[in-house]
Amino acid sequence: MQSKQVQLLLQQLETLYPAAFKRNYLLYSQIKTRGILDDQREVIPWVLAVMIFIPISLILKDFYLTHLENLDPLQSHSYAIISILLVLMWVLPFVIKQIKHSSNSLYQLQRHAPIKLAAVILLSGLNLMFLESSLLMWILFYFGVNFGFVRFYKENLFRDHSQSVEHHQLQQLRRVCFWAYKQTVKSRFQLRFSSHQSEDYQARKTQLGHEADLYVQLLKYEHAYCKQIKHIDLDSYIDEKL
Repeated sequence: MQSKQVQLLLQQLETLYPAAFKRNYLLYSQIKTRGILDDQREVIPWVLAVMIFIPISLILKDFYLTHLENLDPLQSHSYAIISILLVLMWVLPFVIKQIKHSSNSLYQLQRHAPIKLAAVILLSGLNLMFLESSLLMWILFYFGVNFGFVRFYKENLFRDHSQSVEHHQLQQLRRVCFWAYKQTVKSRFQLRFSSHQSEDYQARKTQLGHEADLYVQLLKYEHAYCKQIKHIDLDSYIDEKL
C-alpha cells in the first residue's frame, strides 16, 4: 500500500465511522524511530521515565519509611520500586490487548512483556527478602521500567525511507483497527441479551458480521502497510543491514 492509498482509506473511514477517530486512544507507540538506536529520539522515553518514576519512587520511599515500622531506607525504597512495577504490571495487559487487536506484527514482538516484567518483580522481591542489594535493586528497576514503559512508549525498526506522515497514518489505521474490534465485542455482548427469534437479534447479527469483516480487513491493511514502512522483526532488520 502506498501513502496516498492509505490517506484515501483513512478519509473514507473517517467519513463512514467518525467515532473511530474520537476518544479512541492507543497507549503505545507514541514515538516511532528508524532502525535500532539510530534516532536521537530514542532517549526521550528514558528521560520521561527518569522524570516520572524516580521522583515517585523517592516519595513512596519516604511514605513507607514513615508509616511502616522496622524498615530501613533500602527496604522502604525496594517496597517503593516494587509498588511502581506492580502498577505497570496492572496496566500492561490492557496495552497488550490494544496491540493484539491493532497490530499483529508488533504483538508478536511484545506479547511476552508481561512475563518479563513479572520475572523482574519476582527477582525484586527475592532481592528484598534475601540479598538486600542496592545495586541489584536499581538494575531490576531499570529492566522493569524498560519492559513496562519504555518499550511501549516508543516503537523502533522503521525503515530509513519512512516518513513521519507515514508513521502517523499507521497509527491512525491502528486506532481504527482497535475501534472495530471494540465494536465486535459490543455487538457480541448485545446479542447475548437479545431473543434469537426477534428482528433485533437478526439485525444485530448482520451488523456483527459487517463489523467482523471490517476488523479483519483493517488488520490486513495495517499489516501490509506496516511491512512496507517498517521491519517486521529484528531478523529482517539485520538481514537488510548485512
